[in-house]
Amino acid sequence: MTWLLWIGGAVVLIGAAVAPALVARRRTVDAAVQNDLGRARDLMSRLDFELDRARSDHPGRAEAERCQLLAGAALAGDLDHGDAGRAASWASAGLDALGVRPPGG
Repeated sequence: MTWLLWIGGAVVLIGAAVAPALVARRRTVDAAVQNDLGRARDLMSRLDFELDRARSDHPGRAEAERCQLLAGAALAGDLDHGDAGRAASWASAGLDALGVRPPGG
């Protein structure tokens, strides 16, 4: 019966040794996704602002509104690098449709 305690103790010690490495790796990935997500949200905010400023008869307004919708849809659900990148790409395309240069681009 004491062998169960020894095995249990070994499992706990191994788990305690491995856990920090797994948590640190996950945190790094999450930070990268958050960085991409922040850029996408910045571009979407800028697109929303420029759509508010644009006249209703602006030739690129419909395309910009379409891009805004697609950028928002890209951020629905569980997020990863690809989703945030797609959202940023659609928001940049919307700004291009309005003739506005995206920040940093």
